[in-house]
Amino acid sequence: MSLTVSDFSSVIVEYTTTTEDSPGQKRVERGRITFIDGSRLVTYESRKGSRFKYGYQWMNPADETIFRWDNTPHFPEFATFPHHRHVGADEVAEPHAFVSLIDVLTIIAQRITSG
Repeated sequence: MSLTVSDFSSVIVEYTTTTEDSPGQKRVERGRITFIDGSRLVTYESRKGSRFKYGYQWMNPADETIFRWDNTPHFPEFATFPHHRHVGADEVAEPHAFVSLIDVLTIIAQRITSG
């Protein structure tokens, strides 16, 4: 995650990461990123073999969700299943293609720098 985050240093104030390795080859990486506008991103990535789970929640300074992208399989009716995103403080779910941490940071950086 450090290498990815360093590419966005112009909009990042601070970040922390933790990595947990457990028996069975499971690796969990968690992160917290604070941006120059006071918003923050909480990240979760879990890998076990070929399985990859993710969640990226971007919140405003009041801790209200702006977007949350994840692949928790709870919207089978979406064409992008299991990938989707939640929008706004009400976290309304909508179909959304897979996103990587780089994709999310790119979206956030563009929104922050465009005002």
